[in-house]
Amino acid sequence: MRRYIIYYTVLVALMLTFAIYTAMHFPYTYMTLEGDNYWVLTRDFWHLKLATPPALTTWLADFLMQYYSSPFIAAGIEALALGLIGLLARRWLSWLALLPPVILGFFCTFSLTFMLQWLFFFLMLNAFATTGLKGRLAWSLLCVPIGFFLMRTPLLALLIISQAALACKAFGIKKCTIWLMPLALVGVAPLVYSQQIAFIPFEERYTAFGTYFDALTSRYNRDGEYVKKLVCLSNEGRWEDMLYREHVKGDARRGNSAALRYALLAESALGTLPDNFLDYPIREENQFFYPHQTEYVASQFNRLFYLNLCIYDEAYHHAQEYGQLQPNGICFSSLRQMVDYSIEEGDYEISEKFIEILSKSSCHKSFIESRRQKMSACKSSDQQKKPVSLRADNFVGGFPLPIEMLRLARYYGDCPQQKKMVDYAICCYMLRGDAERFVIATRAFDIYKDKPLPKAYREFWERYVSTASTASSVSNPLDRR
Repeated sequence: MRRYIIYYTVLVALMLTFAIYTAMHFPYTYMTLEGDNYWVLTRDFWHLKLATPPALTTWLADFLMQYYSSPFIAAGIEALALGLIGLLARRWLSWLALLPPVILGFFCTFSLTFMLQWLFFFLMLNAFATTGLKGRLAWSLLCVPIGFFLMRTPLLALLIISQAALACKAFGIKKCTIWLMPLALVGVAPLVYSQQIAFIPFEERYTAFGTYFDALTSRYNRDGEYVKKLVCLSNEGRWEDMLYREHVKGDARRGNSAALRYALLAESALGTLPDNFLDYPIREENQFFYPHQTEYVASQFNRLFYLNLCIYDEAYHHAQEYGQLQPNGICFSSLRQMVDYSIEEGDYEISEKFIEILSKSSCHKSFIESRRQKMSACKSSDQQKKPVSLRADNFVGGFPLPIEMLRLARYYGDCPQQKKMVDYAICCYMLRGDAERFVIATRAFDIYKDKPLPKAYREFWERYVSTASTASSVSNPLDRR
């Protein structure tokens, strides 16, 4: 009895340590997992899950991940799953039963589906052992169709082999158990590694179990948490905190490419880009955003880039694109963002359609109420917000960045974001060292008329324009003709 108490105490201590560590060190990763998740109580979604084995496990994991918006709840859910694995494995592995939860927690964090598969594995193994001899025969036949919906093929094969070993032991055929281990390795190993997937780098290779193995303390997870933190701070508009409290400006100066893009975005949002532009090691205009890229990091950042300029059409486009990259082809964060951008454009019909989808989930009641109140206020106001369309005569991204920014600044007219667009164009010409177009862009609008040039522009002017070789051909940008 004392051994059991010590075992349970150690297991609880390990799981508490895991939950506290992950919740404190990876809070933004957990919150991002909630946004990337999708679960609705509809027939279509259930049919989608049935077509994605293991159906019941992924359905349950998606349901639980709705609550990942709180890092401590998210870490508690994963710690509970690992703790149950340790309890169920105690019957077979004695003190070695601590290894499965520890290994899964260290190498497979943030993969709730994988943890649940192992939980069901030990649960079915215990169910087999507690039945009688006739019950084991029936269970051996039923475990295959049931296990198909609960775990992937390699783990199901391991379950069948383990049950066969137990059956052989019950009949006293001990030699069979000796041969089952090499048979298990022969049967399972080709599924984990195959020449058909050898072209994929090992660190990015998904195994047939449904996850990839990466240490909790790895650089991959640390870098991922860092980028996710920048995304969350940008969504909340905490630009000064991001630049100075989170030291993103210092990281950008040291050459971190992700930090550089977010730092420049924060400077633009704060209106300080023209003053601090030369503080950053930017070498080309493509470092302002991710042109013509379709991947998670690029879609997230480009959405924030155009949202900062209040170009809601393009922000909507990247939000939708990001959702399509998720395993379910759609996600909560994408839906929430498209609701907000549709409201900003006055397209309340589209907003209501997305709200109706979110109403089928379990955790969006307050969000739905607030957005419907906002739509009602917009509809009933005396000055009803008119739809803001992209009035340009070409696709966004169809021109180089400086030309696109100047065109959009002209199409959007006199608005607070016009200065940001013009500043992007001017900074691009500074990077190119194009003094002539720098002057044209500076004169194109009345933003700097009768005002001193910002610090970065003035330094560029003194360095490239005020020399004797160019002064004769290019006049001061402040002198309007």
